[in-house]
Amino acid sequence: PKSSFITPEKRAKLRSNPVKVHFAEEVEVNGHSQGNSLLFLPNVLKVYLENGQTKAFKFEPSTTVKDIVMTLKEKLSLSRIEHFSLVLEQQHSITKLLLLHDEERIQQVVQKKEAHDYRCLFRVCFLPKFLQTLLQEDPAAFEYLYLQGVNDVLQERFAIEMRCNTALRLAALHIQERLASCGQSPKTNLKNIKTWGIENFVSSTLLRNMREKDLRKAIGYHMKKSQSLHDPKQKQARINYLEELSDLKSFGGKSFSATM
Repeated sequence: PKSSFITPEKRAKLRSNPVKVHFAEEVEVNGHSQGNSLLFLPNVLKVYLENGQTKAFKFEPSTTVKDIVMTLKEKLSLSRIEHFSLVLEQQHSITKLLLLHDEERIQQVVQKKEAHDYRCLFRVCFLPKFLQTLLQEDPAAFEYLYLQGVNDVLQERFAIEMRCNTALRLAALHIQERLASCGQSPKTNLKNIKTWGIENFVSSTLLRNMREKDLRKAIGYHMKKSQSLHDPKQKQARINYLEELSDLKSFGGKSFSATM
């Protein structure tokens, strides 16, 4: 009732008819934890967003993937929805994502897959040809794609083809974007941003394989190199980050099984 996001009309309605049920992060159904799976409840799909939020969708037998995608379009104020879809991520296999077709019925998807083995994610699956065009036509979709790219790097979704130098360049661009968003100089000393934590810019594998001192030195080198080549503004830093990522085949690429 105190939320600043709720309209006065909704607040008045809540006072007169308070909500008697709320969702917890961990729900047990028939003795099984539903904390990190496809479902909140037997007919409620759990969808993970790239901004860290989780949305719950009650589905009927006729509810399709497209119905949920279009609902998310409204909730997130997206216009270029053709770039988005729902995917299933197999637990313990972060590099493998299964794309769901628009017309698939959610009930059939849930019945076909073991609910505890998968998570449903809302992602940019079809990349724009020109990042600048997406930024101009749909800033919210562009920001979502940027967040997705950052998350994928930190979670090591591209681990198979990510080279150390690429990871360091991406970390430098990510720090530059953060500096620009905070209104700080792109030439800020790396020691001054210790409070953010280096683990927010590089993967755990890189942290394990390099001493922090060497990591800072390498990132500092790439930051200086990047400053001489790129505009330090926040939006441009995001474009530079995504362009660096787009050199990886697994960024936006699709793989198909084939029988010879």
